Amino acid sequence: MSYSLHNEDISFFYTFGRPLKVCGEGKVCEEDLDVSYDAGKGRSWAEEYDGLEFEKGITEVGPGFLDAFRGLKYLVLPYTLKSIGVTPALKALLQERNVLVRGWYGSFGERFAQENGLRFRQADIFVGAVPGREYHSGTSLEFRFDEEEKPYCFFDEGSQGWAASNSGGGTRKQALEEDFFVGQTVESLAECLPYFRNVILENEDVRYFLETFNRRCGNLR
Repeated sequence: MSYSLHNEDISFFYTFGRPLKVCGEGKVCEEDLDVSYDAGKGRSWAEEYDGLEFEKGITEVGPGFLDAFRGLKYLVLPYTLKSIGVTPALKALLQERNVLVRGWYGSFGERFAQENGLRFRQADIFVGAVPGREYHSGTSLEFRFDEEEKPYCFFDEGSQGWAASNSGGGTRKQALEEDFFVGQTVESLAECLPYFRNVILENEDVRYFLETFNRRCGNLR
C-alpha cells in the first residue's frame, strides 16, 4: 500500500496480476502521484503499471494524473466517476495505445470511451462470497464479460483443508446466454442463482448494473 503525500485520503494498492488500484473518495489529482512508495527519490513509479483501477467513491480525475502512466493499456472506471481531465497529450496517448476502458453501461466511463474513440467493455461485477459448510471453505462469484462482451460467471472456490498447512480450491467459469441479463431484476437473478441469493439481493453494484443495462438495451422479458 502506498499513500499520497498530497492527500492522506488517497492511496494506491497493487496485487500481482491485477491493475494498480486507486483508493479513496472524491478527487485524485496529479499531485497525488507523489507517494510514500517513492518518497522523493525521483523514481518514476507510475511507469511500472499498465492498468489502473479506480475504486468506487472516486468521483474526479484531475488533468495530468493519467498522463504519467505512459505504458497504459487499460482503465477500470467506477460508475461514481463523473469526470476525467483530458489534456491533448493524454488524448494522444490513449488513442496511440488503443486503451481499453472497463466501465459500466450508461455511466461516464462509457461516454468517455466513445468521446475518445476507445474500446469499451463492461467492468467485472463482484457479487459476493458464500461460506461453505466444511473446512472453512467458501465460494465467491463475479459476473465477467469476455472480449466479445459475452457474459459468464466466474467462481473462485477455496478451502483451508484439514490442517493449517493444507489448502485447496480453484476457479471455474460458467457461460451465460448472451441475453441472460435482459429483463432481470435482482429478485429474478437471485432465483436463478439460489446459492448466492442473499449476496445478490444485498449487492448495490448488481442492482445498478441490471437497471442501467436494461434501460440501455430497452428490452424486457
